[in-house]
Amino acid sequence: MKAAEIIDLVINRHENRDNSIIPICEGLHLEPMLNYSGKMARNGFFPVYKRNWHKERKYIGILDHKIMESTGKMEHSRLLARSLDKVSIETIRSIYDGEDPYDLGLEDEELMLISDIQCSFIEQEVNWGMHDFQQRTHFGYPEMNTDYLRNAVPRDYFMLYYERCNSLIDTGLSVADSLRIVADPLREHSFGAGKIVLMPPRTGTAPNVKIKKEFLPFLRSKNIGGAEPWINPFLSRVSKLCLNQGPSPYWERIYN
Repeated sequence: MKAAEIIDLVINRHENRDNSIIPICEGLHLEPMLNYSGKMARNGFFPVYKRNWHKERKYIGILDHKIMESTGKMEHSRLLARSLDKVSIETIRSIYDGEDPYDLGLEDEELMLISDIQCSFIEQEVNWGMHDFQQRTHFGYPEMNTDYLRNAVPRDYFMLYYERCNSLIDTGLSVADSLRIVADPLREHSFGAGKIVLMPPRTGTAPNVKIKKEFLPFLRSKNIGGAEPWINPFLSRVSKLCLNQGPSPYWERIYN
């Protein structure tokens, strides 16, 4: 499926309060987190500093879902490590650009991995952004002082890791060495996630955030002259869903 088809299914599950899984391929599915039951909703206003960012974002987490692999919940660092030497950067770019993994003529293992990467892009595009149902992101935020971040899209976050790791592998480095240089320094504990995560490769604080200089040459949205947020075609539909279901109970607890 293309990303838009999967996003349509995610929204449909929430519209119909249907918690049945969304099968993607063998060993991979999505689990809708209905009624603000997911981590995106629970952590939308914690730690406390998020309350300054999200005061007007009544519906954070309304479209949340889990990406479930055969071994458990998807984690960016593990997916990056196991896919770097199995999925070409050209294939990942095609998925970033909105292609259907099943149209790319891939073998089973590569198809499963690229579908997982596609789902990770979708999760970023659905749950992170500038809208009142998303947590704030540095990628595509209109108040940023740098043009390339104002014009970025949420999926740029994970794509940056693939682009930079592959650039090092192309020079002769091993996958392990590329991860040691690119990913390891950005692994930090996240209070919201409750685990070690890959942090965005940035410096500074909003609105003066910049991409780290060693990552900036690999910002795909900038390199291709712009990219479209995948959630945009669905905004009116999501707005209706928000009005029908009402605000997050976490938002109401803090602001009402």
